[in-house]
Amino acid sequence: MQRNEAEIRISILRFIMIFGVVVLHVPPHVPIAEIGPGAFDQLKAFFQSAVFRCSVPVLTVISGYLLFRAGLDRRYGALLRKKLKTLVVPFLAFNLPLVALAFLLQSGGDFAISYQLVPLDAATMLDAAFAFSAAPLNFPLYFLRDLMVLALAAPLLGWCLRHAALPGLAAALLIMLYDLGGPLLLRTEMLVAFYVGGMAALRGWNLHALDRFAWPALLAFLLAAAAMVAGRVENTTWLGLAAPFLVWPAASLLDGTRTGRWLAGMGRYSFFIFLAHSVVLLVAWMAWRHLAGGLPYPLFWAVAPFATVALLVALHRLASRHLGDPFHRLLGARGPAPRAVAG
Repeated sequence: MQRNEAEIRISILRFIMIFGVVVLHVPPHVPIAEIGPGAFDQLKAFFQSAVFRCSVPVLTVISGYLLFRAGLDRRYGALLRKKLKTLVVPFLAFNLPLVALAFLLQSGGDFAISYQLVPLDAATMLDAAFAFSAAPLNFPLYFLRDLMVLALAAPLLGWCLRHAALPGLAAALLIMLYDLGGPLLLRTEMLVAFYVGGMAALRGWNLHALDRFAWPALLAFLLAAAAMVAGRVENTTWLGLAAPFLVWPAASLLDGTRTGRWLAGMGRYSFFIFLAHSVVLLVAWMAWRHLAGGLPYPLFWAVAPFATVALLVALHRLASRHLGDPFHRLLGARGPAPRAVAG
């Protein structure tokens, strides 16, 4: 696969996967063990408890692939400068203001969210603001936090990839299986996915090799997701780790199509959607509960992801037009043109 073809597919998948993240976070969360028997309950679980659980592993593989393909693990100063700009700045810009707002609202009365910041507690504030040992207040941003940890470990991972790739993969799997990441990684399966992305970059994998199995790969993935819902399997780790090997070739079905070109073009909005979607969904959920009257929940669930993405795309365009460079700096210096940069 030519490099530009890989970048186009990456842009397509980034938008699809981040739309999937939005779907995952439409409230309320219902554990798979508690899903009801109705058709809507099954459909909701299919997407929220199975299909789009692949989003983070796929995005993590892409991030590892891009980092090691660029050789940043061998240029540590450049790596740190880049990740400070592309991960730390967006994390702080899209989390700390929410922490401050939540603290003010809880100081003035009852405001129930995932964190209770009043009375002030140092450990709670460290987690809410900086994801010290748990997901931050803007909880999807744990992904950026763990990517930063993986970037810091990139020189060690790069040495393993070049000199002991399979033992390194085995070590990553052991860390995941026995949860040996300690306080460093909130989701240890990201280490395995990141390492696999590095293997694809440094071991010369043919990214086009599985494309001829695109339809079987897509079918296998969907059947596996359906089986997990039918069996009420809560642990989606193995489906998530298998997903990149199924979703990547399945995405070849979009190569050269009008839909694929549109999705690739939408990739420019992906990161902003990721950073801001949880706030939009929370506001939408609160508004629906208090203002929607008799509108059925399935309607909210079906409309919320599309409305959230549409709103954030419009806000991105407005901010790009009127704020320009300062806005893009908050997004990690990601410019308005479509780019295949992950983290």
